[in-house]
Amino acid sequence: MLKVTLLTRPPMKFSVSLTRFLYRSLSIRQAREQSATNLAPRQARKRSRIQRVALYCTRNRPTNKRDVRDVFGVRFDSTTDETVLTAVDHPAKPVETARETCQIDIDQLSEDEQKRLQPLLWHELESLFNTHRVSPVRQKPFKPTRKEKGNGVFGVSLNTLIHRDQQVFTGKDTTVTLVPLVLQVILSELAVRGAREEGILRVSGNKQRIDALYNEIEHNFYRKPEKIDPLIKEAGVHDLGSLLKRWLRDLSQPLLTNDLVHLFFQTNVLPPHDQCKALTVLCQLLPHENRNTLRALLHFFRRVVEQQHLNRMSQQNVATIIAPSFFPPTFVHPPDHKDDMGAQTQMAAQCCQLTNVLLGMADSLWVVPQRLIEQGKIVIAM
Repeated sequence: MLKVTLLTRPPMKFSVSLTRFLYRSLSIRQAREQSATNLAPRQARKRSRIQRVALYCTRNRPTNKRDVRDVFGVRFDSTTDETVLTAVDHPAKPVETARETCQIDIDQLSEDEQKRLQPLLWHELESLFNTHRVSPVRQKPFKPTRKEKGNGVFGVSLNTLIHRDQQVFTGKDTTVTLVPLVLQVILSELAVRGAREEGILRVSGNKQRIDALYNEIEHNFYRKPEKIDPLIKEAGVHDLGSLLKRWLRDLSQPLLTNDLVHLFFQTNVLPPHDQCKALTVLCQLLPHENRNTLRALLHFFRRVVEQQHLNRMSQQNVATIIAPSFFPPTFVHPPDHKDDMGAQTQMAAQCCQLTNVLLGMADSLWVVPQRLIEQGKIVIAM
């Protein structure tokens, strides 16, 4: 009996220890297997983090790892650190830069290239309008009036002013810029003295001084040009701002032209992305003198907006003031809405919104995609 007891106890102890060993081994194996199964997701998360860091570096081009650490809140291991250093030292070419290389300023195109571009631009515009089921309304072209036969600078078409500038001021650069000299003189003086002035373009000048300045420029700009420069330099900036708005209002046709201004207005029903495309196409469809004059004005207005911390003229404020000059009510508002104040208020708000978009796109309105230029070449070859 004793032998049996002695023989049976050690196996019992052995079996217990073996069981513990097996359980311990199994747990270790399961732990290893679980760790192996969890390794793939961790590596995927790690690769995802590395990709995000690399993408951030290529887009923002940080100068050191601290900038990236502040953004992602992570400590870098060797792999991530190497990726970051590679992205910082040899950043990939951003998508925007690649797109810019496929675009060209419209003023850099020759006369023949711009003529070939016109039908393609019209096709682009019609495609945008048709996509959103908008029927484009194009007015009749402008016909010169008798008043343009005089020597004044107010109430005259841009084409007439450019022609007079080229005749009177043969040494000036109007042939290149195609911007009326009277506008160049006013804008250059306002850019120097008025861009930082509080309330520029919003605050009205003195009516008597404005009328006197108007009469002098109207009668002597071409007859006695030597008197104009001192007169402009001595004038108050708010008087010059009011004179600028008066010159825009008195144009014999809208700056956006009689046949395109309503198309500009119709873009207010398009979604933002297509609206920007349509406005760009319309600006490139403008005649040379209208396009370059608009470009000069937008450049000046952007300069005013950049100084808004001093002049308190935000982009929305400038757009609200300039909108009636870009979209004259007589050309935009339909005759049957003259007595409908609600409709006129709504249209005025839409014109302000479109002017605001034009101000925001002042630098990109003149860029032509390379594909359109290549299509123009293909059409000529055929």
